[in-house]
Order: sequence, then C-alpha cells, then structure tokens
Amino acid sequence: MLTATVSGSFHRHMDAITSAVHELASLNVRVLSPADPRIVAQQGEFLFVASDPIRSVRLVQDRHLESIKAANFVWLVSPDGYVGQSASMEIGYAAAIGVPIFAAQLPTDLTLRQYVKLAPSLEAAVNMTRINPNRRRPDGILIDPRASIEYAHLILEKIGTALTRSSGSTDSAGLVHANISALRSTLALPTYMQ
Repeated sequence: MLTATVSGSFHRHMDAITSAVHELASLNVRVLSPADPRIVAQQGEFLFVASDPIRSVRLVQDRHLESIKAANFVWLVSPDGYVGQSASMEIGYAAAIGVPIFAAQLPTDLTLRQYVKLAPSLEAAVNMTRINPNRRRPDGILIDPRASIEYAHLILEKIGTALTRSSGSTDSAGLVHANISALRSTLALPTYMQ
C-alpha cells in the first residue's frame, strides 16, 4: 500500500487538507500524517490534530518529518499558492531526502516551486507514484512506537544470542553488525534531538 504525508497551512487550508486526507484514503493510500486532521487543541499559533497523541510542538513536528521520510510521496496543499513557514521547511526536508512532492497548485515562491511537481489531481499524483514508487523507509518510532519497540527488542535478543552463544566466527560478527545496523535504522529518530 502506498503511503503519503500531507503538508500545507493548517490555518489557511485546513478544509482542503482534510479533503486530501479523505481522498487519499478513498484511493487506498495510507496517510501517515495528519492521519486524523480534526483540530483538537492549539498552543499559540500551532494547531494540534486528533492524530497527534502528544501535545508537544517539537514532537508533533518531528513525527510529521518522520512521516515524510517514511512516505512514498508528499501531497502539498496550496490552493492559492500560499505555503507557510512550516510547510516550506517540510518541502525542503522532503526534497533533501528525495521524497517526491506533488501539488495541484504550485507555490507562489519561485524557489519552492522548483521542488514541487505539478499534478492535475491527487489521483494523478497517486498514479504517478504507483508507476515509479520510491523506496520507502519503514515507519519509525514516532509513527508506530509499539511496533518499533517490539522489533528493536527482537533485534537486541538476536544480538545478545550472537554475542553470548557464538563461537566467535566471522559469521557471528557479520550477524552482530547487521543487527546493529537494523537496530539503528529501527530506532532512527529525527535529527537535532536534544
């Protein structure tokens, strides 16, 4: 199943964002963020939606960035060409990690529009992605914490077994290093964590 993240100005375009989330679901695309775009709280100018389990601006934005990294594509909602500061950062992030960004209306900002592919509709963007899906990273700990933690425990058990029951062969060393790499990938957290 394809996955997508929806970006745009929650203040100016929330109805269009909500419509995009529902349309993606009808097209059999899993929306990683915002999965449930109903506004439930606000902190200053920052709006929290129902799918934000924790009311922390930093963790919500980190989760959204992780969703971009895990998605097959980003759908940018900018019906009047306006892209706010947060969505601008999200476009830059997606572009930097190679996640395609589609929109029915290009941003008015000349620089941002260099990174966004025009699609006549959301369905067209989904079809373009199905034809040429990018490699998708598994859901990270901020998107699916239970599954990530369970998988991390399994990997740690494999590492423990290899280190305590092996004969010290090069096969064991390769297994340990491969599992450490898998653990790093599983627990990959957003950059700039303090």
